[in-house]
Amino acid sequence: MKQGLFLVVALCASAVALPAQTPALEVRPFGGASIPTGTQRDYFKTAAQFGLQGAIEVMPAFHVLGSFSWVDGKNKYSVSNLNVDIFQYDLGTEVGLVTSIGKGWEMKPFLGLGAGGRTYRFSADQLSNKTCALAYGAVGSEFQITKLALRLEARENVFCYRSPIVGQKSKTRNDLGLSFGIAYHVF
Repeated sequence: MKQGLFLVVALCASAVALPAQTPALEVRPFGGASIPTGTQRDYFKTAAQFGLQGAIEVMPAFHVLGSFSWVDGKNKYSVSNLNVDIFQYDLGTEVGLVTSIGKGWEMKPFLGLGAGGRTYRFSADQLSNKTCALAYGAVGSEFQITKLALRLEARENVFCYRSPIVGQKSKTRNDLGLSFGIAYHVF
């Protein structure tokens, strides 16, 4: 635990110590998997996830971002042929390091935090659509050359889940999002 706290403090200090520069814009399409964990696994299956992030690079090691993603969810409720569209939208920050790895390549490991919302849109008329708040923590890295980067990210999402069955209370649930994408640095 102390090592993790030290790493977060060191990353934040490195971002603050860097000189100011003109903010840059990044566009980040991604794809991956949404993996339910804990109790959420009792209701949903692992499914494909696709999305888009927009980020402002305030400093090379500090980004402010917004994300939108869609999961073509499959759940385990007793309604036949039931699909659910899961939409997630959030705002967050990333802090990291920038390390040259040779021949114009930079490695940019990062940690991220954010908050937003999640909407479940069920295909069955018997179940009602639900929206609830969420928070996330992320870890990942970019491998950048010139304006293009390959990007890997793992996100742990924690959210309230409201069952589509009337009369059930909200519960705190979590899942893991694993994604691969590109980051294009517009300017």
